Amino acid sequence: MYRVLFCLFILSISSIKAENSNCRPDSIPKKCSPEPVPCCRIPAEPTAAAYNAPARIDVCGSKDAYLTLSFIYWKLEENIFVAQFQADGTTVNNDRTALTTMDYDYKPGFKIGGGYNFQYDDWNAYIEYTRYHATNSVSRTKPSWAQSMQPIYNRLTNTSGDEIDLKLKLEYDFIDLDLSRWQYAGQKILIKPFMGMHGGWLDQRIISDFKINSLSATNNSIYTLKQWMIGPRIGFFYKWKLLDYLSITGKGSTALLYQKFTKIFLRQTDQDLATAAPATLTTTESKRSSVNRLFELMLGFEYDKYFYQNRYHFNCLAGYDLHGLVSPILPPGWLALHGLTLSAQLDF
Repeated sequence: MYRVLFCLFILSISSIKAENSNCRPDSIPKKCSPEPVPCCRIPAEPTAAAYNAPARIDVCGSKDAYLTLSFIYWKLEENIFVAQFQADGTTVNNDRTALTTMDYDYKPGFKIGGGYNFQYDDWNAYIEYTRYHATNSVSRTKPSWAQSMQPIYNRLTNTSGDEIDLKLKLEYDFIDLDLSRWQYAGQKILIKPFMGMHGGWLDQRIISDFKINSLSATNNSIYTLKQWMIGPRIGFFYKWKLLDYLSITGKGSTALLYQKFTKIFLRQTDQDLATAAPATLTTTESKRSSVNRLFELMLGFEYDKYFYQNRYHFNCLAGYDLHGLVSPILPPGWLALHGLTLSAQLDF
């Protein structure tokens, strides 16, 4: 028995040696030499943690559309001078000079808009029309210390007047078209960057009646300015959620506008002396353009809530708006509108 086991052991050893002797060096796989490390690595694709999670309103069974309606109660700010008062130049009055400006009141207007949510990366498009038409009037009387009163929008008269009435009529209509995306920047902060276009029409008309009591005459002037504008616009909205349904919200944007002035018109009827007939001076210019800036700021509170089994979403906003337009043709070089904005939005 032991002899049989010993023989088997000898045979197995000899077979292993024979197998090893039959192996050729070429049959052993060679190790590949390492590849050279590249100078710059290609950035990896963003992971879920690096993705800006969408935060747009998404109602059940929706058409992915929404409508907005806003009531605005804005005040016009434009540093328009009405008249200049001058003293008689004596030591007592110390060559005193004063300028009086226009008074402005808050006037109503409205905005109306509509938007659509795209499936592509949760972007949405929005278009909004704003209408603000306002008329402001003021009367000024020569103070007791002044010896002369000169109007700003009339030719300077040789005879001092006693009273002036000035009326400013402004019609401002504009359209904003934006492409934007709501996204989270944390758990409570939402940001909506947008880019788009701004286009508008602006008409101004100043009527000045300068009364000369000593001549029982009135010098009249009409100043008209009409323009349109268009250009690219960028900005952002933000929300800071205080509660589930209540947020602090705001907006900031700017635009670079090409402005085309289609009418610059000035007509004056001037009666300087009692013996002279009234003279009429008319100046018209219709070919002028420029590139200027527009800026917008808003801060307010917003309440929003889903309802009817999340098939609809409603939100309302109360904020204070500032809308500023820079222009070298406007009398002070800029035009500002500011005031209360009340907005409502329905998603369906």
